[in-house]
Amino acid sequence: MEIIRNISSFQSERNMVVSLGNFDGVHEGHAQLIRRTVSLAKEKGLESALVTFEPHPLKFFGADIRLISTLDMKIREFEKLGADKLFLMNFDEHLAGINPEIFVSEFLVKKMRASFIVVGYDYRFGRGRTGSFDFLVHLSNRLGFTAIQVPKVEINGMTASSTNVRKCLTEGEIDCANTLLGRNFAIGGTVVKGDGIATGIGFPTANIEPLNELIPMNGIYAAKVNIDGTYYNGALYIGERPTVGSGLKKRVEVNLFGFSGNLYGKYIEAEIVHFIRHDRKFGSVDELKAQIKTDCDNIKVFFERQK
Repeated sequence: MEIIRNISSFQSERNMVVSLGNFDGVHEGHAQLIRRTVSLAKEKGLESALVTFEPHPLKFFGADIRLISTLDMKIREFEKLGADKLFLMNFDEHLAGINPEIFVSEFLVKKMRASFIVVGYDYRFGRGRTGSFDFLVHLSNRLGFTAIQVPKVEINGMTASSTNVRKCLTEGEIDCANTLLGRNFAIGGTVVKGDGIATGIGFPTANIEPLNELIPMNGIYAAKVNIDGTYYNGALYIGERPTVGSGLKKRVEVNLFGFSGNLYGKYIEAEIVHFIRHDRKFGSVDELKAQIKTDCDNIKVFFERQK
């Protein structure tokens, strides 16, 4: 997949099927939109292109929003879904205030040569969010493209949306979040040196400095950790370690089963598979140790049952 960051100097040589979106999380709703774009492009002998924005428009306007996935994670999912090109447009004051007709005519039609423009059921764009599917239909005959709207995706009665994925994650509803995502939610980051508390009580952990903005609710989770392409099962902890201190920094750390080695400075990704229990303060370190052993045993049983 080719990534274009400077659209001002770009001019497509081929006609395209273009899809617009913010695509945070690249959930099942996004995936259906992208699959439609890619399949239509193949059917018509065109190129498939995705258009997204950095930073996220809501963040540009000051909204307190934590993004589900990092940019690298988004790009990886786009590649898996088979898109030919990705346009990463810098969302600045100019783009925020652009007339939606100008955006469509100058960028999508002239520069990208869009024969088809594909959007989700509720997508809005342009100054004042006045651009919509109906707006695209209005422009389509005059500008020579076809507008396509992909309906919303509902799974178990819940709409696959970034908002709902965020809600599930912040409430510890990992099974729900993973269902809406169509894959396991992953936390990616560099392994950093901790304070040795976990090692001291017999359960050494890899401390992850997460790149994700959104971290799920505090608790213990079953996780699959990708280390250089090899997966290890483990017990993932998110929290402030209330048993061993107060006011401690929130940590994301994982006890890996069957792994030995030095991970300091290495990028790893922990896929969160299942919620095990809430975080809580124990009466003593011995109680904590006993509970961690139980957690690890329960997680090993969980993974055995998944085979």
